[in-house]
Amino acid sequence: MIPWRIKAFFSEHFPLGYHLLANMHAEHKSEEYWDYAFDVSWQAGSRDWPTKNRLIKALTSPADRILDVGCGTGTLLRYLKEHDYKNLEGLEISKRAVEVLGKHGITMHHAKLPNLPPLDQQYDVVIASQVLEHIIRRQKFLRGLQQILKPSGSLIIFVPDNCLGPIDEPSHVIKFTRKSLMRELSSCFQSVFVESMKDENFDMPVLFAYARNKIGEYSHEKLTDIISLATLDSPPRLKAGDSY
Repeated sequence: MIPWRIKAFFSEHFPLGYHLLANMHAEHKSEEYWDYAFDVSWQAGSRDWPTKNRLIKALTSPADRILDVGCGTGTLLRYLKEHDYKNLEGLEISKRAVEVLGKHGITMHHAKLPNLPPLDQQYDVVIASQVLEHIIRRQKFLRGLQQILKPSGSLIIFVPDNCLGPIDEPSHVIKFTRKSLMRELSSCFQSVFVESMKDENFDMPVLFAYARNKIGEYSHEKLTDIISLATLDSPPRLKAGDSY
């Protein structure tokens, strides 16, 4: 039996190696596992992130074509659909999620990340919430997301903020800090904003990242204001401002 302190050290300093050694036969690698996880979450009504939902609503428009990568039970997509968003799509490893959310009027795609399925269009907004920390080949994944964004499109990312490494969540392969997430995204995107935030339904802090292929849309100050307003029940949608 390996002492917990040694496990914690290797999880902290060598997260990918720890993940690979500890999970050689892990169930979470299978689609069946994610089908089961979807059914449990769907029945429990979990994974609802109100602050995140309001933040994304403030950053987007009902006319935007939006893809939610790793959409889980589709709580975000269903929230946006209730607010008259028309062009919503989701992507999931779980075939159960594809089936169930498809019946709720959401266009769904099936894929095992980091690979993306053939997509016949580009998106105004691509969202990956609590996904990047599961991906080993992150640069391949991010380049794929970059290619399906319109030239003026935006990528929105959420990951745990310096918490929930592989010792806590076996399917996680990395623990991000603000600095490391900024570095990861800046290798693919010209404009990157990263900030820590809290959601009322999640005890631990998360990192919110907003990345674009080119400078423009929102200033650093305006993005900070939007995060603050998202903690309110009905934040106003802010207009595009100075370049960032």
